[in-house]
Amino acid sequence: MFDSRISNRSVAAVPVEELVRSRNMASSGTIVRMIYAFGITVGFADSSLMMECDKTKMGHFGQQTLLNCVIKQQDVEVRVVSWRKLGLEDPLLFFQETLKTPVNGFRFADPSRSPKNMNVSLLIDNTKVEDEGEYECLVVTTGGEGMITTHLNVKAKYSQPTIKETEETQVLNAERTLICESFGGYPEGKLRWFDVDDKDWTKSSNTTITKMDSGLFKISSRLPLLSGSALEKCSCKVYDSNGAEENEVSYEISKSSFRGEIRRPSTTPPMDPNGDGPNETKVIAPLVVIGSLIVGLLLVLLYRRRNQKMRRPSTAPLMGHHEHVETQDPDVETGDPEDDAQ
Repeated sequence: MFDSRISNRSVAAVPVEELVRSRNMASSGTIVRMIYAFGITVGFADSSLMMECDKTKMGHFGQQTLLNCVIKQQDVEVRVVSWRKLGLEDPLLFFQETLKTPVNGFRFADPSRSPKNMNVSLLIDNTKVEDEGEYECLVVTTGGEGMITTHLNVKAKYSQPTIKETEETQVLNAERTLICESFGGYPEGKLRWFDVDDKDWTKSSNTTITKMDSGLFKISSRLPLLSGSALEKCSCKVYDSNGAEENEVSYEISKSSFRGEIRRPSTTPPMDPNGDGPNETKVIAPLVVIGSLIVGLLLVLLYRRRNQKMRRPSTAPLMGHHEHVETQDPDVETGDPEDDAQ
């Protein structure tokens, strides 16, 4: 136990900031004992300071975040206040009679810093992903000392998803691909596909998650479409890390053309969303058979007409030599022209 009659030396002359900077000071007792060892008079060292502070806090990316911490003990004066983020060497804020230069983006919520000000809350001006983590607040007063730890979680909402249709595919036998994208969210979320009957098509898709320079995430999901797919209209929904839906977009799939071009015919039978197999082959097969029969009949008719033209009767004699055929009545006598002349 430390006696309150210890010499009342100037607090500013003691290198308390160097003590707080050490990463290995895991408990308030360790730090406070070292402060007392350097001769700071803080009053009753055997008392525990009453503080009311946030245990956890949810901060939103790009907005201010307040880590509340208020001293609830009466008739005391604040000697030292230090805020630091675990894992960093230097404190974010440090007050010892006067406020030391704070780290950019961090400040006391109440700027009127004085020994009588019991509000020691920390304000983060522009919350970033890297601000997530454990924060430690050390307070030394004339009535005791205390240290609390606050955990800050950071959250960012994902953007409205967008869907585009492309003929570029990464799956064999796929004719087209739907690509859904959403970005600017944190922590990692997910994208899911649904049809008009709210049937989940997500297991047929391929999803990639990319971390951007800001620490936020971009999610991209590719859904391949086979020829004759039954999917006519779909929706893409984005969910946060807890599975709560944040945004969605609906899309009507083009059936006749893509970007003004005639769709390529495909010999691949359509597949259902579960990839179980073709669902329209019974319609296609009869059409192929009927078409083949019609073409065959037309070829037969054309061949017969051509042969008939080649066999028409000719006006020329079929034989070069033939006997004379008698055309006069045999009962009629024919006289000699010379006898008649006589």
